[in-house]
Amino acid sequence: MKLVSLALSPLALTLTIASTHLARAGDPLDDLFDEIRAATQFESTDGKVSLDFDFFITQDNWVVSQPPPGIIVTNQEYLASPRLSMLGTLNMGEKLSLFAMGDVDRGFDPTDQSIQIRPDVYFLRIDPFEGVAQARIGAMQTGYGQWANRHLSWQNPLVNAPLTYEWISAVRGDNGRVAKKTVADVRATWLPMIWGPSYTSGGQINGTIDLFDYAFEIKNDALSSNPDEWALWEHEFYGNALTYSGRLGWRPQTEWTIGASASSGSYITPNAFDGWENYKQTNFGADLAWAHGPLELWSEVNWSSYDVLAGTNSKAGTVSVVSYFIESKWKFETAWWLAGRWNQQLYGDKPNSTDQWDNDVWRIDGCLGWHLDRSLTLKAQYSYTDEMGDLKQGEHVFDLQIVLGF
Repeated sequence: MKLVSLALSPLALTLTIASTHLARAGDPLDDLFDEIRAATQFESTDGKVSLDFDFFITQDNWVVSQPPPGIIVTNQEYLASPRLSMLGTLNMGEKLSLFAMGDVDRGFDPTDQSIQIRPDVYFLRIDPFEGVAQARIGAMQTGYGQWANRHLSWQNPLVNAPLTYEWISAVRGDNGRVAKKTVADVRATWLPMIWGPSYTSGGQINGTIDLFDYAFEIKNDALSSNPDEWALWEHEFYGNALTYSGRLGWRPQTEWTIGASASSGSYITPNAFDGWENYKQTNFGADLAWAHGPLELWSEVNWSSYDVLAGTNSKAGTVSVVSYFIESKWKFETAWWLAGRWNQQLYGDKPNSTDQWDNDVWRIDGCLGWHLDRSLTLKAQYSYTDEMGDLKQGEHVFDLQIVLGF
């Protein structure tokens, strides 16, 4: 009952905002945002140079059972997680552009810490061959897999990421050891298979040739690396510790997309111990997407392994994990949709042991979404998680998300 009462407060607030917005004749809020959009677009007289800014306000109202999933840091059952995202694009002709996105929030993932300002994405894009081959240099989302292409709150039909991209596991990025699976996740040092969109720093080449899409990148850190290490000034380039990732996609028909991905690179915090750069995370994945009319389906399966440390400061071997999800979106009315996702993550054994290195877990997510108009979107989602063993992290999670774009 306490969780329900906590959920009702943000729900009442959101419904009040929505009803007030809808009751205003002529959509004056949309008119105001149109004026802001026009005022934040600039173009040279010859049309060769343009500058465009976009703003998004996302308010997440989390209600979580304790202990929360490792990706969420709070000791309370209710957590308010606001975010202001500012996007800027500078086009210099048709072949050269600069893109940047900064966020003002309480942390890259939902936390109860103080407000911070953070540059997340910034890259130079060179496109000399009209999409056949373009280069990006800077900090950007990974080209691995397909979920990163819809990870932003105004793109994602749900409110969270699949288990693959957010479930914290017991492998430690600070010392290469496997932690105890009987204690709650430690977000500061433990790692997921892939940390969200992985805005690591480096270079990427991607493009489209006929029915094929491709991406190849060299980055400063592994797919599982903590967001605190993504920036180049936090984690420099180390020649023998770089991460190499790539994806090849095939579109045999209009409705279908099939892809295969791979990645390998050091996942240990630099200079944690002698030989840290030799401890690699290796990933292989396959993805599938289908869209027809009001229905869209996505699926990924990923396998990841980590070189881990033994008590004598030498390699003990590797630990591995398999994760997959099946996700769908059904737009049953012009402004309404239902989205759902089934996730499962399965762990292998410790080296030279029959004991699993972490607890298997599955989760089901269900979301109802509503586009009130071009500016305002509401999403209400409930997730149920079943983690094997005595520790039940984030068993019940509810989120009411408001997204305002202008």
